Amino acid sequence: MPPTIKVVCFFIVCFLIFQIVFIHKSTQSSSGFRDQARQHLNGFGTSQKSSSSSSRLNKDRHPSVPLSLHDLEILDELSDTIAVSEAYRVFENKDIGRIHGTRIKGNPDLVKTIREQIDCWTTHGQWVRQDKEFTPLKHIGDARFTKCDKSFMKALDREGEGHYLGEYDHVNERFLVREAVKYRWVPDEKICGPRSVAKGPNKMGFADERAEYQPYSKPNFCQILDQRNVLVVGDVTQYQIHDVILSAFESSFACFGELGCLHHAAHGLCVNVYLKFARNDLLSVPKAYDPEDEEFPIASTVEQHWATEDMLAKYKVVLLNRGLVWRPDEVFLSELVITIRHLWRYYPDVLFIYRATHPGSPNCSKFKNQGEDEAIADKSGRSIIPGTILQQPLQSPAKRQEHHNGEKEEFRPSLADIQRQNKIAKRVVEAAGGIYLDTQNMYAVRPDGRMGDGDCSRFCAPGPLDAYADLIFNTLKVLQV
Repeated sequence: MPPTIKVVCFFIVCFLIFQIVFIHKSTQSSSGFRDQARQHLNGFGTSQKSSSSSSRLNKDRHPSVPLSLHDLEILDELSDTIAVSEAYRVFENKDIGRIHGTRIKGNPDLVKTIREQIDCWTTHGQWVRQDKEFTPLKHIGDARFTKCDKSFMKALDREGEGHYLGEYDHVNERFLVREAVKYRWVPDEKICGPRSVAKGPNKMGFADERAEYQPYSKPNFCQILDQRNVLVVGDVTQYQIHDVILSAFESSFACFGELGCLHHAAHGLCVNVYLKFARNDLLSVPKAYDPEDEEFPIASTVEQHWATEDMLAKYKVVLLNRGLVWRPDEVFLSELVITIRHLWRYYPDVLFIYRATHPGSPNCSKFKNQGEDEAIADKSGRSIIPGTILQQPLQSPAKRQEHHNGEKEEFRPSLADIQRQNKIAKRVVEAAGGIYLDTQNMYAVRPDGRMGDGDCSRFCAPGPLDAYADLIFNTLKVLQV
């Protein structure tokens, strides 16, 4: 080989080695910068132990400094700006006129109208008390959620008139079910319905029969599903949505506890249509773990595999929710983007619907101590059982409070945290061509009907969550355009 060629080859090899070293060093420094940026964004000075463990601890770290209402407004604006930017960076508005898993493509105006219609159904309405006899959703599912009915039946036994649960007492003109079961979600027809009186920018959704919010029926629900199987994914609160769907179709109960559903036989909904639940608190998707980053799954969350080729080849309607497993905003956003991008990129024929996380009820245990489940109402809604207090839906959602969690206190996501991360989720899901169900305020006004005894996030069954049967039915119906 000529000497000049040897010299050129030597310089090329040296240059490549230099580049590799430089890239390695810059990656290390940028990683350290990201850790510092995350700590700065959290703003909640926790001492660093080591660079390798601090990134792991940041996953679950939460605010420990007081935040005023003005601070929370600034945080809302900042997180929304970041969510919009990240959603655009990842999805690039490629699905602005498309909804995955439907025939809707290349029509931004139609997509906007559909989303407005669904938002109107969930945000413009009220819980209306049903005074007369009606047929509550018969609970088919986990027996733990029937504890409130058991308390109510004991109250009927103590009354001593021989009445039973679900009976209509014609003498006293009262329907003998728990008060929390008597309220039905009714969207405002003046704003959301086909004969809406709203005009111009105040009009939301369609102006024809597609805007009609209909009660579901099993035959119509089966027709709307159109031979598509349904997969429900999330934490223990999302497991109750699985039970609502199960009950709406009067299916058989084929699994015992939320951890046993994924690997048990699927529930039959219609002819050749099935339902399954996967417990995954983070909605995590399969990925390779790097031992150097100490990013192995941890025991504080359950992450069953659901976003696999085998599962999503069978289940074409996926209902998602992250629940109340706390992650700082930037971690929540990052993890959710990874999940939604996985569906967006590899499974464009899957319709994914993300429901808002419901705020908890800080007073639910107090309501239980006041005999909420033992109260028997007369026809005007007053309790006839001494020592019990009936609870009703609130007229408006509770207001957020200033953030005062101390470092040594057990952290629970505040109303502001839930509202902020719900908004982040809406930005990401809709940017990727999914559907977002904004049921946040719809359930923020339902502090009643909860499980109690320290569990103020889940509802008793039957109860307020049964409204999801109508909501999911109408959502799927309006997507069939």
